[in-house]
Amino acid sequence: MKKAVLVGISYATNDNLRDNAFGEQPGAHRDVARLRKLLITKYGYKNENIVILVDDDARPREQWPTYKNIIQTMEELVADTKPGDHIFFSFSGHGGQVEAREDEDEEDGQDEILLPIDCTYDPSTPDKFSNFIRDDEIRRILVKKLPEGVRCAMLFDCCHSGTASDLPSVNEALSPTTPTSPLVSPGLQSRAFAQMQTVTLHDETPPPYLWPSTRATNVYPPSRRTSVLVEKEKNVTSWSACLDDQITFGQRSGGIFIKAFTKALEPNPNPTHRQLLQALRKELDAVTKQANAKMQARSQEGPMYVAPRPQLGSLSPKLILHDEFTL
Repeated sequence: MKKAVLVGISYATNDNLRDNAFGEQPGAHRDVARLRKLLITKYGYKNENIVILVDDDARPREQWPTYKNIIQTMEELVADTKPGDHIFFSFSGHGGQVEAREDEDEEDGQDEILLPIDCTYDPSTPDKFSNFIRDDEIRRILVKKLPEGVRCAMLFDCCHSGTASDLPSVNEALSPTTPTSPLVSPGLQSRAFAQMQTVTLHDETPPPYLWPSTRATNVYPPSRRTSVLVEKEKNVTSWSACLDDQITFGQRSGGIFIKAFTKALEPNPNPTHRQLLQALRKELDAVTKQANAKMQARSQEGPMYVAPRPQLGSLSPKLILHDEFTL
């Protein structure tokens, strides 16, 4: 059995987020369509086993990507799975960070979060957001509840997504590397996580980028070693658009990360993890250079785009870079 949940959020109906500088994501629905086609044509998924959550007026509200519906479909994705089954979860939309809870050991002190369609932003509240999904919830459902012998792959095309499922990173020393990025100005420091995937390749004033997270570059953070050993028989991987402290961007035709992901896999569905990660970084580096060249050609001033650095996470205690990729 192969099952998937594909989430794409345009935020067209969320006035609160739009009023707080979280722009619409018109390409998110195309991301879902692109991934659905890849799953069916290259990996043998059946249409009836793919659940799609998008904020589309043509769909009943029960199929919209609200907090409740995303959590419920994640639970159903894991439920009744058996050894040999494959499950896949993807999210295309806004991502962010909130302060980690006191009982958590987050190296950067931040939890990565996903923003459902009914998420709201209020800077006067402790978390600044409501109805958001923490990385802890993703790990609780898609990792801890996953039976042994079931393969789970996750994909996050959103900002601050490097460890969106709290998996250790296994992608050190791979080229091409991303140039170091400028620090945000003091005036934007407190709202840095609010600069989401709203950037397009045609924006005149791209937002600043943050320094990479040290937690995202550790192969096995000490805080995760115990859980890694306990869950070592579970085959879980995650693909993220950028580091925890970076933002990513997209176009009306879709996010640049999912475009790169499908572009790499359509001609070769089973590369090694290393080959796929290198292809993703190479493509995002090229797209970013093209965007900067166009901006310079138009004599536009402002900071240059910095290529998002895709991340591969794995629950496995062994390095999986040379293992074959599949979904």
